Amino acid sequence: MSKKAINMDMVREARANLERIAREHPELTNLSGDDAERLLQGVFNEMVDKDKLTFSLGEAAEILGLHKEYLRRKIKDGSLKAMKTGKQYIISRADLQAYYSTHGGGKLFDE
Repeated sequence: MSKKAINMDMVREARANLERIAREHPELTNLSGDDAERLLQGVFNEMVDKDKLTFSLGEAAEILGLHKEYLRRKIKDGSLKAMKTGKQYIISRADLQAYYSTHGGGKLFDE
């Protein structure tokens, strides 16, 4: 089975579309936490390959909406578990979910 890579252009486009929608429809920014979570989860599920088990530092940063350097610091201080392969970090799906949940996020991936 071949692995399908995350289309990072699609992730950026979706984020830009969400920001545009928030500007054009401010009433949507007042959604309850549960409603907002369901909306974001639906958008996110369209962007991320459901079978992907590991992510590069760049992919994880895009998914979480954080800078790569910030995540690199979190890896170094032990807040985010990752494996170093050569000069690159690889983050498992489970570790990414654990980090997200620990920092106030809900369910990151639709299992």
